[in-house]
Amino acid sequence: MRKSFILPAIAIILLILVSIKIMHGCRKDDRKAAVTAAPLVQAECMVVRDTLIVFPLRAVGYLRANERVDIVSQISERVVSILFMEGSLVKKGSLLFQLDDSEFAASLKRNRAQLELAIQVETRNNDLLKAGGVSLQQYEESVSQRKVLEAEGELLKVMIEKAKIRAPFTGKTGIRMVSEGAYVTPGEVLTSLEDLSILEIDFTVPQDQAGSVKPGDRLQFRTSGNMTDFQAVVEAIDPSVNRQTGNLRVIARVESPFAALVPGSAVTVRMSNSMNSPALYVPTQALIPTPAGYNTYRIVSGKCTVNPVKTGLRTEEMVEITEGIKKGDTILVTGFMKVRPGNKVRIIKVW
Repeated sequence: MRKSFILPAIAIILLILVSIKIMHGCRKDDRKAAVTAAPLVQAECMVVRDTLIVFPLRAVGYLRANERVDIVSQISERVVSILFMEGSLVKKGSLLFQLDDSEFAASLKRNRAQLELAIQVETRNNDLLKAGGVSLQQYEESVSQRKVLEAEGELLKVMIEKAKIRAPFTGKTGIRMVSEGAYVTPGEVLTSLEDLSILEIDFTVPQDQAGSVKPGDRLQFRTSGNMTDFQAVVEAIDPSVNRQTGNLRVIARVESPFAALVPGSAVTVRMSNSMNSPALYVPTQALIPTPAGYNTYRIVSGKCTVNPVKTGLRTEEMVEITEGIKKGDTILVTGFMKVRPGNKVRIIKVW
């Protein structure tokens, strides 16, 4: 009785296990079929081509005068008189400071008297030499004495001129640093002089944008706290990049100086320039960031392939690709959340 009950039970259990296995296999086949039957990914793409990009350049610099110099003394002497008003416009060659030159003037008078006598001696010895009254050596000594006195006289004239401190160019004087009666030494700053007829902007650009700036380019700039746009033109560019900062120095000339523009003020420079030659650019959204750099999805025979790339210059919307793709390649621009390597893509729009 018990045997007749156990055997049917075992048969029922085996039947249940077989049924479960068959159902599991069917589910796997269903999943495979579902994957195979997955719809194509619809996305937008771009055909890579040579592009000439305009770069909006932003830089910070400062205004400077066309010429600026600190007025210093070359000799140690007392200031006798100051012949300019602070902050006034003076012309080139104008006398700014008169130092005491009385000792030099007195020495020059004595030198002239000695020189006059030396010339007489030389003339007399020349006549005596012809008559055999003096030796050639005596005559040459008198000539040498005359030349030494002439040189001393020239030196005294130079010292007298150095006591007169003049403006090296036409410009506006700064605040004087000394008063009459002060004793000054060589190199001591007495005042400053600036040529404000022309103002310049001194700024730098990153080395990767050095090729986009050239003499003659126009730019706009603003000073701190002033919303007015002023104009300037690039005048000169350093021939080499600064090795410490990696920047290239640029000088631009302000077209029309205004009273609101003061040398030394910080300015913000804005300009838009294009590179000299076309390059391959893609939209920034086409790049997929990775720990190793950037990838793009390249479409080959209708399927997506992962493509590592190297980037160069960039704007807010476009990025230069220096390695990894070539002209004519088709890359994915949208649909990154759905697409996987090897997936087929249905292109719905070409950029």
